[in-house]
Amino acid sequence: MKRLGSFLLKYGITGAVGGLMVWLTLDLHGYSRALPSLQQYRLLCDAFTIPGVILIMVGFLVIIANAGNFTGLAYAAKHAVKMLLPFGSKKQERYYDYYQRKQEQGRIKGYGFLFITGLAFMAVAMVFFTLFYLNR
Repeated sequence: MKRLGSFLLKYGITGAVGGLMVWLTLDLHGYSRALPSLQQYRLLCDAFTIPGVILIMVGFLVIIANAGNFTGLAYAAKHAVKMLLPFGSKKQERYYDYYQRKQEQGRIKGYGFLFITGLAFMAVAMVFFTLFYLNR
């Protein structure tokens, strides 16, 4: 039961955030039922493409972060902040020690829901894309 709740929470929150993006896009572009159907299809396609692409790209960003591509950048930023703090410790850990500690901490797991939700939004966008071109 705990897994089902976690599953529904992840997908529910992600779907709600994507739905909010769809609603904001439609609202900002002045979507209404009074518009011609061709323009409605175009706006709906655009509105569903935006959260689809964003969710898929966030998933790719997590993959890149898991590969350790941001470890050097994070180390440099941490080092720079410590150097700028006047009363902070001036003793720095070496990059190798920092890298080993980060490897021991493990990776982010369970982010596949970002791809699946993003692909669902893209599938809806493709439906409206097809309707748009079929009615042209």
